[in-house]
Amino acid sequence: MLLLVMLPTAAPAGAQPDPGVRVGRTVADARLHGYRFERLSIASADGQRRYRVHLAVPTATAPARGFPVACMLDGNAVLMALEAPLLEQLAASARPPVLVLIAHDNDLRIDGPARTLDYTPRRGDGAGEEFDASGNGRRSGGADAFLALIVERILPAVRQRVAIDEGRRMLWGHSYGGLFALHAITTRPDAFTDYVAVDPSLWWGEGFIVGEMERAAQRHPAMPARLWLMQGMPVDSRRGGKVGPGGRGAGNAEAGRRLDAALPDMRGLEVRRVPLPGLEHGQTLAAAIAPALQALAADASP
Repeated sequence: MLLLVMLPTAAPAGAQPDPGVRVGRTVADARLHGYRFERLSIASADGQRRYRVHLAVPTATAPARGFPVACMLDGNAVLMALEAPLLEQLAASARPPVLVLIAHDNDLRIDGPARTLDYTPRRGDGAGEEFDASGNGRRSGGADAFLALIVERILPAVRQRVAIDEGRRMLWGHSYGGLFALHAITTRPDAFTDYVAVDPSLWWGEGFIVGEMERAAQRHPAMPARLWLMQGMPVDSRRGGKVGPGGRGAGNAEAGRRLDAALPDMRGLEVRRVPLPGLEHGQTLAAAIAPALQALAADASP
């Protein structure tokens, strides 16, 4: 297991973003050098749910192996945080990535109930409805179906439009999306080559995801993938010191210690840690976009 420490190129300041904000004018509406945007509408396998996919495609000729691809959850929020200078910087690289920004089919920055269902794994073995471990009454447990949607419906639709490098496929998620990325790497470690978990909700279900990773270490003889752990380190102004990353306080800290102990047992998994110092949980979403995409564009190895 390789541990690398990196710093983000930029960090936003200010209060935590309001999840109820709606998408307005974004970089997709601007005149860009090096990228063009498309929008796809994808239905779930049962036809009951629809997803909005913002597709950012480099205008350059595709490399022989195709473009790297980054599937990014909370796609509306990511789109709102994307800035033209970053895209132009990526476009100037030898292998700029295709961005697949996956959102629920509405104009909300964050659709709380929908993402709770899609981003959380099932905790029990039965087939009945499950509800969020945080006690908010929202349905949960749809992560496996959502992962299948990405792999079996969304990515094939992208491949029909642009050449993809199958050796560089990234899944990026923040908070519950980071929980989803960790679940994906434990259940389908070959679905992507890079898994980015930004301030993942390790506390969820009393550390349920860490238990999954502990079991995966025994189930998979090798996991040839990269795991990027990007975590905020907010400063507690009352004490003048740093407090732990993520939400839910002690629960996240304890699950983090368990995760640190489990990672060395996950053979073949390359772990890269990216600290996001001084940032609260909500702020890490925007701050983690550039480091992930820059690394994807810079690293041409399969």
